[in-house]
Amino acid sequence: MKKKFILFSVAFIIVVSPIQSVQAYENSATYLSDSVLQMDRANVPRADVIVRKLRLNNGVLQYRRWNETQGCWVDPDWIDVN
Repeated sequence: MKKKFILFSVAFIIVVSPIQSVQAYENSATYLSDSVLQMDRANVPRADVIVRKLRLNNGVLQYRRWNETQGCWVDPDWIDVN
C-alpha cells in the first residue's frame, strides 16, 4: 500500500510539473511581446498639425499657417485671401 502511494505520488509529480513550466513560459512570452509592441507604438512618427490663422488687416482678409506641433509659423509672411 505504501509503495503504491509513493509510486502514484512520483508519477503525479512527473506528469504535472512539465505542464506548469510550460504555462509559466507562455505567460512570460506574452508579457515580452506586449512590451515590444508598446515600444513600437511609441516610436511611430506622426505628422505635424498645421492650422490657418486669419486676420483682417486694413480691410484685407489675410491668413498664415501655424504649426501647432512645433509651435512656429510655417509661412514667413501673411498671405492675402482673394
